[in-house]
Amino acid sequence: MQTSRRSILKGSLLATMATGFASASLTANAAEKTAAPQKTYDLVICGLGIGGIVTAIRAAQDGLKPVILEKMGSAAGNTVYSAGFMLGVNTKMQQAKGLQTGDTVEKFYEDMMKVSQGRGDPALTRLVAEKADETLNWLHDYVGVQYNVGAKLVWPMLQRAHLTTGEQKPGGKQLMTYLLNKAKELNIPIVYNAKVVALLDNPKNGDVIGARVKTRKGFEEYLGKLGVVMATGGFSANKMMLTMMSGVPAANMPVRGSNTVTGESILLTGPYFPKVVNVDQYHCGPIHGPTGANPLNIVNTGIAVSKQTQRYTDEGKTYVQMARDTAALTKDNWGYMIVDEDTHNLPMLKNDWFSYESKKAPVYKADTIEGLAKEAGLDPVELKKIVDEYNAALQNGKLGELTPPNTHKNPRPILKAPFYAVPFQGGMTATFGGPLINTKGQVLDTEGRPIKGLYAVGNAAGGLFYDNYVGGAQLTSASVIGMAIADHMKALMQ
Repeated sequence: MQTSRRSILKGSLLATMATGFASASLTANAAEKTAAPQKTYDLVICGLGIGGIVTAIRAAQDGLKPVILEKMGSAAGNTVYSAGFMLGVNTKMQQAKGLQTGDTVEKFYEDMMKVSQGRGDPALTRLVAEKADETLNWLHDYVGVQYNVGAKLVWPMLQRAHLTTGEQKPGGKQLMTYLLNKAKELNIPIVYNAKVVALLDNPKNGDVIGARVKTRKGFEEYLGKLGVVMATGGFSANKMMLTMMSGVPAANMPVRGSNTVTGESILLTGPYFPKVVNVDQYHCGPIHGPTGANPLNIVNTGIAVSKQTQRYTDEGKTYVQMARDTAALTKDNWGYMIVDEDTHNLPMLKNDWFSYESKKAPVYKADTIEGLAKEAGLDPVELKKIVDEYNAALQNGKLGELTPPNTHKNPRPILKAPFYAVPFQGGMTATFGGPLINTKGQVLDTEGRPIKGLYAVGNAAGGLFYDNYVGGAQLTSASVIGMAIADHMKALMQ
């Protein structure tokens, strides 16, 4: 099998970065050789996302003393940008509402494996499916998270969704507020503006024992008797890494979530040669990059055209695939969704239109298709031709014969004025790749052995997701694995 040029570049650049961080580690690993102030805890957690703070709360409940190091001045990862829903099969909250979901752990497992194209690690996937209910019950009973249950929010529409409720929006911000309040109640120290620049190890055996941190006052060292947990997220905001791992189209996507998720889990663990997997995989979705407006449902309701006034994708694809195609198949990662008044008034699109209005994102409107094209800067003749061809194909049942075909299950005509053109881009949500972990959250090396003292959780870890994921599974899995890490560390103390 031939090695591609991208693979060669990717390998050499990663090796260069790993070497650089290895040098940093060598200068920092012998704690007694530095003059940096030292503080010792049972475990050191790098990153204040849901995975990190759940690990800390569970560890404190287990009688351990954790510390959380966060490079920003507040919780700024993807959790606070998320919709805030999690997944359960038969939780106390579902039972209290009398829901008869017909769901099972096995169905949950099968669905997760299906969307990962069978590439998700079976053991990790099984752990999430089996422990999801226990984890959500714990979040509700012990942490105090409030959920609204019963809605069929995500595929496969089995009422698994548990939407975090409260005063703050989106739900992920409210979820983090519940967690922060519990951490405060438990007196868990959270050190803000503390950027981890190197991991510390025991020079005698190579075990990871802490982290070297750059603060506004200088360098500090945090030692963990049981090790270090990487909870820093993926690398969705690191364009260099995206270009190397996922390609130029992915790197050119505006970020849909946090701009602070920059790949520390891969870069800082490099000296220990973890088995890094699925770095070419990511989740994306539509967005109006300059304002952040979200046309999540609009993009599957009409005709998608490029700035060159050409259809470029099958509008029957998922919003994830639509986002990928917009980034990869248009010259500048811009598409326009063309719809009519009847489609505009669909109740399911209400939130999308509000998003554009509240964020002052442009939506072009006109009483004719030619007028709409002029408003949006498109070619009037070409747009009229495309709309007419689409309407005729729809009427005659020949949408599949268009180029590209339209396979939408419920296609809608574009007939009733006024007409609308909604500009959008493919946007980067989160990356799926990172150091492979086992069901205890331990990072595995290239030989498949646990690296002692090194753990990862959430999108800082790899192995669970590939190609796509069931909505809500990321917050759920981060919580499940965070609890597993804390319980494993508790067992080590006994």
